[in-house]
Amino acid sequence: MKSRNYKFNLGIFFLFSFLAFTISACSDDDDDNQPIPMEETIVDVAVGNADFSILVEALSKADLVSTLDGSGSFTVFAPTNDAFEDLFTMLGVSGISDLSTEALTPILLYHVIGTEVKSTQLSSGYVETLSLFTPGDYAIKLLIDLESGVQINGSSNVTTADVMASNGVIHIVDKVLLPPTVVDIAIANSSFTHLVEAVVKANLVDALKAEGPFTIFAPNDSAFEQLFTNLGVSGIADISVETLTPILLAHVVSGNVRATDVTTSTVSTLNSNFELDINTAGSGVVLNGNSNVIATDVQAKNGVVHVIDKVIVPELEEEPQSIADIAAGNSDFTNLVAALDKADLVQTLDSEGSFTVFAPTNAAFQELFNTLGVSGIADLSVDALTQILLYHVIGSKQMAGDLSTGYLESLSTDSPNNDPVSLRIEVDGNVKINKETTVTTADIEAFNGVVHIVDKVLLPPNVVEIAIADPTFEHLVAAVVKADLAGTLSGDGPYTIFAPTDDAFEALFTELGVSGIEDLDAETLTPILLYHVVSGNVRAEDVTTGMVSTLNDTNQLNIEVSSGVVINENTNVLATNVQGTNGVIHVIDKVLMPE
Repeated sequence: MKSRNYKFNLGIFFLFSFLAFTISACSDDDDDNQPIPMEETIVDVAVGNADFSILVEALSKADLVSTLDGSGSFTVFAPTNDAFEDLFTMLGVSGISDLSTEALTPILLYHVIGTEVKSTQLSSGYVETLSLFTPGDYAIKLLIDLESGVQINGSSNVTTADVMASNGVIHIVDKVLLPPTVVDIAIANSSFTHLVEAVVKANLVDALKAEGPFTIFAPNDSAFEQLFTNLGVSGIADISVETLTPILLAHVVSGNVRATDVTTSTVSTLNSNFELDINTAGSGVVLNGNSNVIATDVQAKNGVVHVIDKVIVPELEEEPQSIADIAAGNSDFTNLVAALDKADLVQTLDSEGSFTVFAPTNAAFQELFNTLGVSGIADLSVDALTQILLYHVIGSKQMAGDLSTGYLESLSTDSPNNDPVSLRIEVDGNVKINKETTVTTADIEAFNGVVHIVDKVLLPPNVVEIAIADPTFEHLVAAVVKADLAGTLSGDGPYTIFAPTDDAFEALFTELGVSGIEDLDAETLTPILLYHVVSGNVRAEDVTTGMVSTLNDTNQLNIEVSSGVVINENTNVLATNVQGTNGVIHVIDKVLMPE
């Protein structure tokens, strides 16, 4: 255990480390309308105000006067004499003389932020102070709440703001702030009212105010309200102490474990019969397969608090579910389960891994059966079914919030060279796939990934279908239809398409003095379009510098790859390897015109 003197010296060291930053404050304009630098330091302001005499005495006893009297950049929440008198009464002491330097130093440093923050710059949330008297010498945090004025830790109010000094700013407060325990952190935050009520009812307040250190995974009120719904109760009052205690202890780990130290592991809790299963492999930290850590490192003097979105209830915890388990447990996925079973993919989606599955409902499969003129899964071959199902799977976990407009590679290899077939995501309020399929329910998590429910079965597309599903190719699709090339380009191929965007076509319309595709006849369009098509499935990694033949027999493409991919010296490849079942698309920024 480190000595208090050591901690005192370390606190002073950190205070002095901020002296590298300087800031000036201004007084009234002089006759030349030029600002006059503020000359009074924070200590000068305190000394000059009779209502801060106890604060000045405390700073002197803790040997902090020279620090706050020097250059630097600080924000000080300064308690008045009345605030200190309230503290003395609460502690049963007569004044500063009855408090040791070791006790005063962390209290005073807890009123100081290491940068200048005016009241207009404050925002609701946690900020770090210069008080480092914690198990790992981390900065203890205080909570700012701006809902009604400026309130700190739920009980201390800023009564006067923005008293400027040469080395920072003072905000006068009506209560002395004491470095909080993990329990005090919860009490001060209105998001933890149910948690606090539960801790009080289970008689765990004193235990969690002890020296510790403790790491608390703290469920917010929304998490508890979901628990109340699951249990069919109205609140904490309806849950017995015998039930609450093991639940609460399951959220507490020994030690001051900060977010940077959390790893995928199984961790003992203060509930001796229960361990936390921590998974950091995805985009965040997940506890026991379904509780997400949504905020971290709220440091207290005897431990640290991390906020979670679900109450962990040992008695109700089930074995973590795989994607296959989720499908099997949902009556709206019977066709999907039958398809997975026939394609021998159940074991894949039941195993360790990281997948995103766009899962079609029974109604979606029935619509497919009607379109194909079949009665059900039994009428589809294993080979066809396998590629359809794999086209619904991405080989990484993509929560709805991770998805963005663009192309993703599926696990389907139904392509000329067994390359992954692409699907297009469109995020605009809803999440749509390949233009016509909508995610109706998102983010059903499993231990090996996530399920998003969709309203249509996705079929691996050919190059024409890829263009149809992409709103940036509307002119290209109209041109292909008018030139009667859709049937050709939907054939076996394979084809490599250099696909001009709508912007590229609109530049062509301007150049030709026409309003759109309708002003161009098929005889004009056909050689232009064929000039964008190369035989073979030529992926970006296989493109080389040279002359390349196209389906326009009289013209070749001049391709240069020394700096990006440039075609005919003036056309750039913007995106590559949009893979279809009969070829691949590369997006270009100009329509290629044959000679």
